[in-house]
Amino acid sequence: MQNMNVIKKINNRILTKIECLIYRFGKTKKCYVCQRPLWGFTKYREESTTLPLLSMLDIIGSDPNNFGCMHCNSHDRERHLFMFFDRLNIWEKMKNVAILHFAPEKNLSEKISKQEPLQYVCADLYPKDQLTQKIDLTRVPYSNDVFDIVIANHVLEHIPNYLEALNEIYRVLKPNGAAVLQTPYTKLLEHNFELSCINTSALRSYYYGQSDHVRIFSRSHLFGDIEGAGFVLKIKKNDDLFSEELARYYGVNKNEDLILAYKPQESTR
Repeated sequence: MQNMNVIKKINNRILTKIECLIYRFGKTKKCYVCQRPLWGFTKYREESTTLPLLSMLDIIGSDPNNFGCMHCNSHDRERHLFMFFDRLNIWEKMKNVAILHFAPEKNLSEKISKQEPLQYVCADLYPKDQLTQKIDLTRVPYSNDVFDIVIANHVLEHIPNYLEALNEIYRVLKPNGAAVLQTPYTKLLEHNFELSCINTSALRSYYYGQSDHVRIFSRSHLFGDIEGAGFVLKIKKNDDLFSEELARYYGVNKNEDLILAYKPQESTR
């Protein structure tokens, strides 16, 4: 069994290198981040993304068939935020404000820094560099009403106590501050799918789609919890901003909308 796993890893590396060579050339698609044409985007390697359960639930939130750009290494969820932020002129709103960015994506982080925010805090539970602070989203070490913008792009699905995370985001946001809360969800479930017996990497990968995910969100349950934390939801629909052809060309999920959550000027909490 161990030898088979080694062989499988070697084969995956070989396939990845072959993809690098093939996908770099061509003009059928284009990376929105680096603006370079390419034959196609690499697929996400987690095998469970093709399992029948996830297919039946019609998960919205990523495009595993158009995951990575071979030029700049941006992934589909990062490219989609670039598109949303361009179209909605959100970059301008990042100037001279305080921003908290969880699990910061490289290209997105560089773009945000260029806007010259007054304060830009990159955070992660497991930092990958010295510029990123080690912060648990359920216990943010900042005072109330500090940040104008909080970005948590596909983060909540990793957090066991996501309600506490929502409360912390609300607490550290200034009144009228905004949070970007992208996360995969399904419209087909009334409640979140989360069982205590799904407690190994293999089981989480099989049932939730990724080994470090801890649930499948129900759209209605998730949105209700965001509003229950005190936020005002303003969903920016992908269909209102981009055509299906444009989403396909740039390799993003045409069904994923931008989840913007605002802290009201006068909190009721």
